[in-house]
Amino acid sequence: MKPSSSIEATEQYFKQLFSEQSDFQSKPLFIGGMEYRLFYFNTLIDSSHVQDFILKPLLLRPQDAVRDVVSILDYAETEQLEEAVQAIMYGKVVLHRGEENKLYLLGVDLKKERSINIPTNERVLRGANEAFIENLDTNINLMRKLINTREFVVKTYTIGRLSQTKVAVMYIKSIANTAIIEELERRLSSIDIDYVEAPGFIDELIREKKFSLFPQLLVTERPDRARAYLMEGKAVIATAGSPDTIILPVTFWSFFQSPDDYQISWLIGSIFRLLRICSFFITIGLPAFYVGVSAFNPQLLPITFVNTLQNSLKYVTFPPVFEALSMMLLLEILREATVRLASPVGQTIGVVGGIVIGTVVVQSNLVSNTMVIVAALTGLASFIIPSYEMSSAIRLLSYPALLLSSLFGLFGLAFFFMMICINLCQMNTMGLPYYKPPFSLSEMKDTLFRAPVWSLRKRPGGTAPSNQIRIRHPRRWKR
Repeated sequence: MKPSSSIEATEQYFKQLFSEQSDFQSKPLFIGGMEYRLFYFNTLIDSSHVQDFILKPLLLRPQDAVRDVVSILDYAETEQLEEAVQAIMYGKVVLHRGEENKLYLLGVDLKKERSINIPTNERVLRGANEAFIENLDTNINLMRKLINTREFVVKTYTIGRLSQTKVAVMYIKSIANTAIIEELERRLSSIDIDYVEAPGFIDELIREKKFSLFPQLLVTERPDRARAYLMEGKAVIATAGSPDTIILPVTFWSFFQSPDDYQISWLIGSIFRLLRICSFFITIGLPAFYVGVSAFNPQLLPITFVNTLQNSLKYVTFPPVFEALSMMLLLEILREATVRLASPVGQTIGVVGGIVIGTVVVQSNLVSNTMVIVAALTGLASFIIPSYEMSSAIRLLSYPALLLSSLFGLFGLAFFFMMICINLCQMNTMGLPYYKPPFSLSEMKDTLFRAPVWSLRKRPGGTAPSNQIRIRHPRRWKR
């Protein structure tokens, strides 16, 4: 719908549309014989910018063209009332000049945001201490400062019929796989929803396996980590209103990698990565192994250890499966309590609760000493995983493993691990394999262990980058 040259008609249209909005304002101006009208939400604009960059210039040069008078970078003109309505909703001022059939969209929105701080969910041992914030433009600014090349592409989309949430897709054109980027854009464009709560909504709306426990997208709040994955040919999705960004496509091994691995010696980094992979098996299988050995297969352990285990179970009221299940649930309750409460109180609850409850349940013969050690080791092993999503998934997987082990012994545990492997091999992310066993040395270089940087000449093949060469002349100085 095109605006009328009559300011009163335009005002009537906006007031009818925003009749229930108490913060909508229509300000009339008469300058040098010319009539102007400003339309805006007073809660979304910066009044000082309106005064300095719109009103004062108009008072000095009322007869000149608006384009030549106002000193605002975010300037646009429109002949559609729908575009003007959208601009008002985004915090712009719409200016209508008398006897003109067009509207001026002037960006003077109020910018209120928290300062860039250190990452809160991904602790930094070495490297940059910057984290994304809720402002999308600031997050894009952080990425552009880290990647100074014209190959770095940022495309923005608007998702949500009511929320009109801005979503940015970032990738490096010369490295990313074109087919993957096109598929990602197709999936984002097909989302039809009232509002988007990122990154959770986007994860569920574009993932392939809807009911899989394993995370298929990697979430990070660190710009340096996002840059590292962009350099491997992946794409990054940032959303207005969320400090978390989404990285895709990723493989199973990406969730065991930490940016700190590349800031220390490759040998130490490899040891830490192998420790995380071992923690994956410990978290899922240790309680089930305890139940299977104590109830079905004690002959697999040394006789001295079996005697110790039997002595600890001698006066325990419940069978091993119930004491394992109760301790695992108790550990989850303590973990959730420490997360939801304030930091000082949460830490106190975690330490005191663990000590007091652990002591009481042992002295009351509800669980054995060995089970307390197993539960503590299981909990610590799950916390080593750098990804919160993967850590939560493997903790949940320990419950069906425990059930199968209580029914079929160690055979049930082995069967469960086999089913996990089959499920992982069947999964895809953005059309690429989610899990690929590293059978060759080249595939192990950045999966099972962290190889030296000078040996990582090619980018990981799991994301099918269009440009595979990463390092052309490592250590050229050496003769």
